[in-house]
Amino acid sequence: MAIAVEWTMPPLNDAQIASLRAVYDANADIKEFLPTVVPVQTFMIQGVSQFGVVDPGKSVQAAPKNVMPPQFISRNGGFDLQRFDTKGNLTWVASIRPEFITVNCTAYDRWMNVKPQALAILQPFLDAAMAKGAQVNAIGLQYQDAFRLLDGASPTATGELFRKNGKYLPMHLFEQPSFWHCHQGWFSKAPDGHRVLNNIATEVTDVNGTHFARIGGQHRMFALSVDGLTTMPITAREIDQILQCLHDENKDVINGILSDGALMAIGCTGGGP
Repeated sequence: MAIAVEWTMPPLNDAQIASLRAVYDANADIKEFLPTVVPVQTFMIQGVSQFGVVDPGKSVQAAPKNVMPPQFISRNGGFDLQRFDTKGNLTWVASIRPEFITVNCTAYDRWMNVKPQALAILQPFLDAAMAKGAQVNAIGLQYQDAFRLLDGASPTATGELFRKNGKYLPMHLFEQPSFWHCHQGWFSKAPDGHRVLNNIATEVTDVNGTHFARIGGQHRMFALSVDGLTTMPITAREIDQILQCLHDENKDVINGILSDGALMAIGCTGGGP
């Protein structure tokens, strides 16, 4: 599971990034939960390039020798905050970048357990960035669900795992003898009128010799009305409500794609994980 807050252009400058690093340094709870800091450095290319001039009937002339070569300028690219388990596996990471902030959890169990921790990480940075003038372009929620197919890819496995006669998967996929994929996207209307983009990728595939069924869902709420014509600013205090809305979108998709038996097996009998 990953949560992202995307800023409107221009991206955060070095002073704004530094203020977010100060948030981390002053927040004991975040420092305890995400103790590893990894600075990120980026480079910009600045300079003028000049090409030869073509004169009809003549060869291309060389560019003047006094043209300055491009310069590589280093800038603050943000930082990552990481948490590892006792086996050395990365379980949580927060990425602060000029263009966005993300919180990624690979030790996901249930939404009710993960969302409060994700918000505790994200909210202080979001408050500080917006206090410094940043504006939210979109907030996104992304999931990756995977099921290992012990008996391999087959119409039987597809029929047991996925919902037949549902609105998300065409029926011909249930007849495929091997791998398949189905990518789709649409806009929906949030309860408060914001535009939400839903992108869903469902597939049966081979990963290093093991067969998997995977559902990748990305749901993004924009600071726009559903018709895209009116700006609807997103405030820092709306993020909890927005994430719940996006999670509900994901639940609707999962409940519409997986069969009743599969939903029961993962404890998602209508209410969602």
